[in-house]
Amino acid sequence: MDDGAFEATGTSRPEDAPGRVSGRAAVPWLILIALAAVWIAALLHRGQPLAWDELEFFRATRWTGQGRVPFRDFWEHHTPLQWIVFAPVARLFGGGPGAGAVVAMRWAQIALWVPMLLLVMRLSRGPGRWWALGFLLVSPLFIRSALEYRVDVLGNLGYFAALACAVKRRWIAFGAAMSLAVLANMRLAPLVVITTLIVLFWDGRNRRWSFQRSAMRLVSGVVLVAVPFIGWLFLTRAWRPFLDGVVGYNTASATLLEVNTWYQFAAPIWQRDPAAILLWAAALAGVVIALRELRRPDTPQILALLFLASLATIAAMEVQYEYHFQGPYLLMVPLAAVALARLERWRTAAVAMAAGSLVLAVVPLVAEPFGGAMRYQDFVMREVDRRTGPDARVFDGNGYALRREPAYRYWFLTTGVRFLAGRGAIAPYDIAANPPAAVIYNLRMQRWFEIFPKTAAYAVHHYVPLTRDLWVPGLTAIAQPGRAVTWVAPASGRYTLWPSAALLRHPWLTRPLDYAAVQGPRATQYAIPLRRLPLSSTLQWSVDGLPLTGRDAELKKGSRITLVSSGPGPIGVLLVPADLTTLCLAPGEEFQF
Repeated sequence: MDDGAFEATGTSRPEDAPGRVSGRAAVPWLILIALAAVWIAALLHRGQPLAWDELEFFRATRWTGQGRVPFRDFWEHHTPLQWIVFAPVARLFGGGPGAGAVVAMRWAQIALWVPMLLLVMRLSRGPGRWWALGFLLVSPLFIRSALEYRVDVLGNLGYFAALACAVKRRWIAFGAAMSLAVLANMRLAPLVVITTLIVLFWDGRNRRWSFQRSAMRLVSGVVLVAVPFIGWLFLTRAWRPFLDGVVGYNTASATLLEVNTWYQFAAPIWQRDPAAILLWAAALAGVVIALRELRRPDTPQILALLFLASLATIAAMEVQYEYHFQGPYLLMVPLAAVALARLERWRTAAVAMAAGSLVLAVVPLVAEPFGGAMRYQDFVMREVDRRTGPDARVFDGNGYALRREPAYRYWFLTTGVRFLAGRGAIAPYDIAANPPAAVIYNLRMQRWFEIFPKTAAYAVHHYVPLTRDLWVPGLTAIAQPGRAVTWVAPASGRYTLWPSAALLRHPWLTRPLDYAAVQGPRATQYAIPLRRLPLSSTLQWSVDGLPLTGRDAELKKGSRITLVSSGPGPIGVLLVPADLTTLCLAPGEEFQF
């Protein structure tokens, strides 16, 4: 990188040159960054509940580690480099049934963040870079998605490695790194194309715009990555499934989605993240300063153009989520450093603001039970593993049943899957023809049930909520006098009958999907301690036509149960696995399970 870049942006003081940063200027920020690292570690390990995408990416990684071929052996619509790179880690440390298996991948992914931040700092100059890095690392908006196990981290590492190669004019490595970035995260493809076009016309040595014939060597780097990848797809017979999942599905779902989430651009404001607000403001100021010298382009000018291009490509997406902004936030660091270097007199105030942001970020960890949300996730994951056999299939909207096969080919019910199934473009799941061993309910499943009400009716009649989100085989019904209630057992096992008029007041029997959507402390008020129910003696029942006495029965999958009430009024009925004593457990935290 040419030191003239910083003369062009007005930061030419000797102490701002590479290797000349004042130690006193960096010390407060180093202390703050160390404290932020403790906060990040707490979030990473238990403080941040598992995100939906983490479960998807983890299961794809684990299956790859088990020898399965992506696309051929399981459905996916992302490019596969993340799963291939981390497959050995999942094989060694990700074999458990609970949340710890995914957390292990979070820790392993830290190995990517070390070179990533080194590359970002290499692209930055002056004492302002410590300010910018400090603001980045105390921003919950950035950190909460950055610590998750997802394809964005590996993709951005490839992208920033390519930028470093472009600065050094190592074009073959640039092409290879950009190709690897797309194989990790296909959403980077538009930005990679724009970046390539910009660097093709950037003469960094002479600080001018002119076509660089030598840069065409980057094509060799693309070939070095693309040819082995395509060859691997053909050799493993995954080429057609790859086209179907990555090209066909994504194209079809994009034409159906009409979602506008532009509010994510204002997320630092509505999420009250002062560090992110300050970083955005400094980065935008850095863009303005850098673009004043656009006719004499150096690294700051290129980064400013790429930052604007990254925002444009995100805006062009059907939806925008917080993790989509990971790349722009990283580009903000060198841009913010340009602007912040001019504000050295405000160094103490900047440290105080960053420290205040960190305090605000830590408060939720102290104010709420630490790790409560993840403990609930872990309980559900372990319980579904305990209650289902190794060969069982689970109907799961996100993939919480880590060691069980999915009941539906499209094993995470993303928006595109729901839209395409609703339109008949892909086959929906026939739950009655192939009942799962368990149902894991969440927001995605809720949306699925809204599209397929017959599936919802079957589920709430043939399964009962051990927890709000884990439904196990069981009967839920309201028995009217003289009217028979029938039920076909979706799974073998020993069951106990619980008939009680008191159940009529519980929303699971009257409004089951409304109950399943309850969040926060209210959700804990609906637990059903079965042994405390006042039982009705007016219910008779039979299995496959044979009358039963008592309330326990050993049932086989497909057994037909008939219940008839002779009482004067309706009664609520639950038929549940015999070892259950409480239903409808739920966490007190609000989070999207």
